[in-house]
Parts: sequence; C-alpha cells; structure tokens
Amino acid sequence: MNIVEREVRGAGEQHVWLGQSARTTVVTRTYPQLADARWMASLGDAIHRPRMLETVFGPNLKARLGITGPLMLDSGGFTMMMRNGKLGLDNVAKAFSQVAAEVVVSLDYPPLSSDSVIDRLAKYRRTLDNFAYLHRMTLNSSLAPVIHGVTIEELERNCAATQSVDATPQWVCLGGLVPLVRQSGQLGAGASAARAELGSRIGLVRAKFPASRLHVLGVGSPRTITAAFAAGADSVDSIGWRRAAGFGTVFLPGGTERFVTDRGRKRAASRLLLTESDLDVLALCDCPACTRAADFRQRITSLAGSYVSRAAHNAWVLLGETSRDSPRFGRR
Repeated sequence: MNIVEREVRGAGEQHVWLGQSARTTVVTRTYPQLADARWMASLGDAIHRPRMLETVFGPNLKARLGITGPLMLDSGGFTMMMRNGKLGLDNVAKAFSQVAAEVVVSLDYPPLSSDSVIDRLAKYRRTLDNFAYLHRMTLNSSLAPVIHGVTIEELERNCAATQSVDATPQWVCLGGLVPLVRQSGQLGAGASAARAELGSRIGLVRAKFPASRLHVLGVGSPRTITAAFAAGADSVDSIGWRRAAGFGTVFLPGGTERFVTDRGRKRAASRLLLTESDLDVLALCDCPACTRAADFRQRITSLAGSYVSRAAHNAWVLLGETSRDSPRFGRR
C-alpha cells in the first residue's frame, strides 16, 4: 500500500459510526460528551415522515442531531425495502447535496435470501444504475457505492461493475453481511467457517478497491463489531446500542450484554442479569452516564431507570471497542 492509499484509508484506523434516528430521542442533548463521535443518519426516516426531506435533511442536520463529529448519511435502501416505500432518486440526490455529511451512502436494493437469481441480478442492476445517477448528480464527493453479492462470483462481478462507474471511490460499503458477521462472532463449529467466509469477502473487496475505506453496513453489537474488524473492515455502523438500551440491557466490554434489573421476562434466559463480576467491571466505567452518578448505587439506578443513560453507556462501550486510547472502564 502506497502513502496516498494509507492517507485515504486512515493508516489502519477502525471506527464505529453510531446510528441515530432524526425522529427519536437524541442522546447528545443529555450527554454532549458523545457529540464528537462518528454518527450515521438515514433518509429512511423520511419514509415515515416525507416532510423531513424538506425540514430535516438539509444543511442543519448536524445541529438537529446535536453532533459536531463526522456524519455518514445513508440513503435508506433497507428501510425502503422493509417498509415498501420510495423516496425517489432526485430527492436522495438533493439531500446528499444539501446535508453537510462527510460520507453519503448510495441507494441500494438489498437482495433477500429468498430471491431467485434473476431477482438478485435485477436488484444489482438497479443498485448500479442508482450509483451511476448519484455519481453524476450529487455534489458530495464522498459518495460510497454499496456492493452486494450472495455468492462470491456475484460479489466479484458487482465490484467490477462498480469500478466501471468509479474505480477509486473514497469509501466502499459492503451490504448483506449481517448474518455472516453474527455467525462469525459466536462460538461453535460454524463460527470458524463463517469467519473464513467473511474474511474472503472483505478481502476480495479490499483487493478490488485498495485505496478506499471499506465500511460494513449494519453490524450491531460489540461482539459482531469485533468480528467485522478482525475480518478486515475499516468501519461499521450500529444501532445496536439504541436497541439494547430500549430492551433494557447494557453492554460490557468484549460483547457481554446484561439486564440491569429483573424485568419479569417470559424468556428468562434470553439475557442474564448483571453478575457480581459484571458489577466490578461496571464500577470502573467512566462513560458520561456512569460518571454523572454520585455513587455506585445511583449509577445502577440510573442505568436501570433511564433509556438515555443506557444508550449513552452502550455507545461509549461500542466506541471503546475500536480505540486503544479509549477511556473506557477506567483504562487508557
């Protein structure tokens, strides 16, 4: 890798982008210490509220989200697929040109496991056509193509097709890897095979785009993030920190997820409560939520009773998973 390539890719740095909806509670309002993290927003929010294209997704989006760090803006392809909604390429291009985002992610059509080969090929074609259109129309130079491939052969062909539009994009996004990443982060006989497959897919795209930063879309928890980074991803995005907080759980380093208090769950074994050793670890946490508490008992009470506190804590843990210099849990 030459000097220019190292500068584009950030000399091997790996990062998590925190997914934040523009429609829901914004954690940085309460905990501004998180404002300078890397954040990801999605135009998919406008599927629920179309007026947001005019009122939200413009030059002031960072201010609305309460962030000062880099912003990645996703086109919302997955949400459109799940909600059977459409925004229109012109609207996507307009938002990409107006929002002050460091990276914008092209509109893709994710293939489903149930799709036939013909259906997948049609989605790949539409994804490529969208990228070509947005490449011509958007004013943002950091437009990232999204590459899919149910098979290695399809992935390789889609890399070549993307190169025909832009051979050296600053960013390349890999979609459709969430099931493989999840399996890679687990224990058991299938995990090693999944890790090998994940590594081969990331390695293939890396070889095709050596000067681009490689982002894996929609990874999630600390354990799956670790698996994606081990396979060679430069960055990932996650809304897992918010989902876990809403579910009532907190993250601990290394992938552990725990309920803070017993919630009378029907599936009592789905997540464990904090153990004594977990409490020892949590006592060292210096996330904004934990350090705001006057003592350890108040720390637990805050995490148990507040979604925002749990979300801030979980975000801090995810960010700490990627940085050797992170102040996570009292270590530097």
